[in-house]
Amino acid sequence: MSKTSEKDRAKDDEDLDDEAGSADEGNDDGEEEEAKATAARGRGHGHAHDDDDAEDDGAEPEDPYWWAPHAVLSALVLIGLLGFFGMFNKTPLARLAAPVAPEPDEHEHATAAAPPPAPTPRPAQAAQAPREMFGAKHLLVMYKGSRRAPPTIERTKDEAKARATEAMTKAKADPSKFADIVKEYSDEPGADKRGGDLGKFPKGAMVPEFQAGLEKIKVGEVSDLVETAFGYHVILRTQ
Repeated sequence: MSKTSEKDRAKDDEDLDDEAGSADEGNDDGEEEEAKATAARGRGHGHAHDDDDAEDDGAEPEDPYWWAPHAVLSALVLIGLLGFFGMFNKTPLARLAAPVAPEPDEHEHATAAAPPPAPTPRPAQAAQAPREMFGAKHLLVMYKGSRRAPPTIERTKDEAKARATEAMTKAKADPSKFADIVKEYSDEPGADKRGGDLGKFPKGAMVPEFQAGLEKIKVGEVSDLVETAFGYHVILRTQ
């Protein structure tokens, strides 16, 4: 092989290497540009996605009529306050809304013109009659078991009746000695000190049996034996 041919071949190889290098550089540049474009597209898509997310996550558009409920509520409160202070009572609307009294008919006019009937006079209440008053002295002979009999009383009912009969006989014989007879025969506590005097009392103040026996006699008279739950009584009427 000639030297010229070897030089040509070497030159051709160098040219091929240069073309390959240029091709590689071209490819590298192309890939770099493509990568940049992809990244740009990615950033653009990201911005678009962020915008979509912002639109999705954002609040709803503000209502331009948000003030309307507040205005209505304020107006109602104002109307209520005016009504409370009676402002509407002076307005023509309030006068129209006020009830109108019906026109009275002729019968009502006649009834109104007639004077009211005079009240019927009531009979004067009768004055309450005073209760009848009585006055009396008495002696009491108790027996065991009679009401309020002290433990010292041991006599039987029959014995008490016999003792009371004896005292009654003496009192009827001489009513002026009634106080002395009381001291001798009466079992009532304190009767000896006051001579059996009960003073004055209205009708019904004593037990019914005593009241009945008292009404059977006149003033100054001595009663027969009067039996009550307390024992046997002998009564001298003084009023």
